[in-house]
Amino acid sequence: METKINPAVRNFNKPAYVVFILVGSWFLIQKDISQAVIFWGLALVFDPFDIQKPFNKRPVYQQVWLVLHLSITLALFVLDIMGK
Repeated sequence: METKINPAVRNFNKPAYVVFILVGSWFLIQKDISQAVIFWGLALVFDPFDIQKPFNKRPVYQQVWLVLHLSITLALFVLDIMGK
């Protein structure tokens, strides 16, 4: 009898999330708010946590992290629109 081995599923969300945050932070250091808000917003697409769990079933620290990330992104967006 032959044993089937399922290949491990690789989730590249965490590395992609980190890369987008780092690039967005680099643009913040360069004072390019419009590019920073794009990269910080795109980082949210790559959820760094368990993508199988719905948001309301996640631990509180994960919910707080994602809401804080979204708040920072929205604040940057408002700053960009205001022209600061």
